[in-house]
Amino acid sequence: MMKRFVFLTILFLFFMPVLSAQETSDLPDIQEIQETSEREYVDEQNMSVTEVEELIQSQALIHRLDFLFGITPTVSINSHTKSADGKFISAPSPIDIPVYIGLSIPNYTAISFQPSLRFFTSYNLVYDQMVLPAEVENRTGLTFNFLLNLPIVFKLNYRNKYSWSILAGVAGLFRFATVPSNVQGEDPGFTGTVQSDIDYMNSWFYENVRFLYVSAGIDWMFYYGKTKYGPELSVFFPISVFTDKSADGLKIGAGIKVEF
Repeated sequence: MMKRFVFLTILFLFFMPVLSAQETSDLPDIQEIQETSEREYVDEQNMSVTEVEELIQSQALIHRLDFLFGITPTVSINSHTKSADGKFISAPSPIDIPVYIGLSIPNYTAISFQPSLRFFTSYNLVYDQMVLPAEVENRTGLTFNFLLNLPIVFKLNYRNKYSWSILAGVAGLFRFATVPSNVQGEDPGFTGTVQSDIDYMNSWFYENVRFLYVSAGIDWMFYYGKTKYGPELSVFFPISVFTDKSADGLKIGAGIKVEF
C-alpha cells in the first residue's frame, strides 16, 4: 500500500509541469488580448486612421504633464489698520491659507508653463472709500478669492533626484463678496447698509486694475518615483501699487508643493 502511494505521488509530480504547460499554451497571449480589444474598439467606433492617430496622441499627452497641488500660507499686506485719530479701523495684515491645484506643461523640459488656481476666503469691510481686511466681529462682507497664476518656470534638474525652479508670470485675483452669515443686508454699513457695502466691494475689487498682479516664486523639489514634493516661496505684486499709491494687497507666501 505504501509503495503504491509513493508511486502515484511520483507520477503526479512528474506530469504536473507537463499539464500546466499544456494548459498555459492553450491560453491566449495577454498582449494578443489587448491588441484584439483595441482593434475591436476601433472597429466598433468606426474610427478613421486620423482619429486613431489623434487618440494615440491624446493618450501620450497625459504623460507629458504633471498635476500640481499645494498649500501656501500667505500674508497680505494691509497698511491701513488705524485711522487719523489712532483708532483701529481694520484687521492687521491677514494670513490666508490658500489651497491650489494646477498643471505643469510639459513636465520634462527645462522651461515649462505652470498655470494654477488658488482659493481662499476672507472677511472685509468698507472704510473711507477703501475695502480693508476685517476681524470676524467687524466684518461686513465674506469674500471668495480665486487667484489664477500663469507663470513660466525655469527648472534646473540634478540627476532626477531634486530640482530648483524659478517662476515668473502674471496673475489675476478674482473676488466676489457676499453678505456673511449672522449678518443682515439691511444692517447699517459704511455706505448705508451692509448690502450697499457688498455692492461697493464687488465694484472696488476691479477698479484701478486691483485684480492684476505680477507673480514670482522659487521652489526646491525632491523626487520620489514620479512624485515631486518640496518647499516653495511665492510673491504676488499688485499693479495697483502705482494707481493706489499703496502696498496694500502685496502677498508673500511659503508652503508645500507637490507634483504627480
